[in-house]
Amino acid sequence: LIYFNRYHCHLYIAVIMSGSLEGSTMISNNVFEVAKSILFIVGSAVAAMIAFRNSLHSYIEMFWGASHDFWGALWKYIFAKFGNNEMLAYLVGTPIIGILSFLIFNAVFLCCDITGRPTWLLKYKVQDKNQPVDQKKLWKAIKTSSFNLLIINPLFTMVCYPIGKYLGAYHSGTLPTFEWFIVEIIVFSLFEEVFFYYSHRLLHSPKFYAKYHKKHHEWQAPIGITSVYCGKLEMVCSNLLPLSIGPLVMKSHVFTSWIWVSLVIFSTTLAHGGYHVPYLFSPEAHDYHHKVYNCWYGTLGILDRLHKTDRPFKGSVEERRHYVSFSLTPVRELIPDPPKHCRTPSPRQCSSNTEQSAD
Repeated sequence: LIYFNRYHCHLYIAVIMSGSLEGSTMISNNVFEVAKSILFIVGSAVAAMIAFRNSLHSYIEMFWGASHDFWGALWKYIFAKFGNNEMLAYLVGTPIIGILSFLIFNAVFLCCDITGRPTWLLKYKVQDKNQPVDQKKLWKAIKTSSFNLLIINPLFTMVCYPIGKYLGAYHSGTLPTFEWFIVEIIVFSLFEEVFFYYSHRLLHSPKFYAKYHKKHHEWQAPIGITSVYCGKLEMVCSNLLPLSIGPLVMKSHVFTSWIWVSLVIFSTTLAHGGYHVPYLFSPEAHDYHHKVYNCWYGTLGILDRLHKTDRPFKGSVEERRHYVSFSLTPVRELIPDPPKHCRTPSPRQCSSNTEQSAD
């Protein structure tokens, strides 16, 4: 609960929200259950944080508290490399952190997509497609993703900086305490859920899908680098903006915003990666979204539950596989596909394909 993964937190929410009533009371029950879910998430995180701090106080002090010497010294060292210039640190450092995180987190997955090595990773593929990956399609994705990371990302950063300074964000003063850092990450995640859900769902409307979002869904079985394979408008409104709202509102330290950027890139890489690797967060929900188009628009699942856009996912074999696996046996073997003759359309399946309706 300390790290709110964008596509897997709903597993904890589902325990609280199961069993809502059908019929005339559905809407009010959904609102009430979503409110309970938010209280459950935040309350559980705070309780876990307090218990963790009280029981492991000395270790936390070593890691973040008394050892503020280490983190403080690290920040001062990095900040000095930018000439102790806040503007330079944010305008140059933030895009660099994003680019390096993207390259590092995608390296192994992309290598396996292209070469089929390491071979042990292949058994954790979510779908059987893209093995080997189509080279022409891959090159197109690399060019678009590179443009978004190297051009759109720095330009957006330049726009954000004066807004952040006006609001008091992106400062280079004393690093936050460990407790406040956790609080900020929780708040960032909730802001991202709201802004990503509604911007993403808007992009799936017939008016916008074909022109602005269809490009991203060219990959029905996505790979890691396709997380930023999209048009310029989508990159700004649905990727960068939801990511940036939290640090602006919380008036966060530059260092905190850098860590947040890295966490989000790690999360979205896993969500699009196409590999359900043991001990890492499951990509099943967002991978399912790429298969059926018109469900699971959010990050935490809170607003999907409220608006019932998670219903196509419910009851699917992908939902049963959607958990953090602690077994080296692939989840596709632990929970195999049903026999083909048993795969009949479910009432909860998406009623129509958004791509077709948008066309």
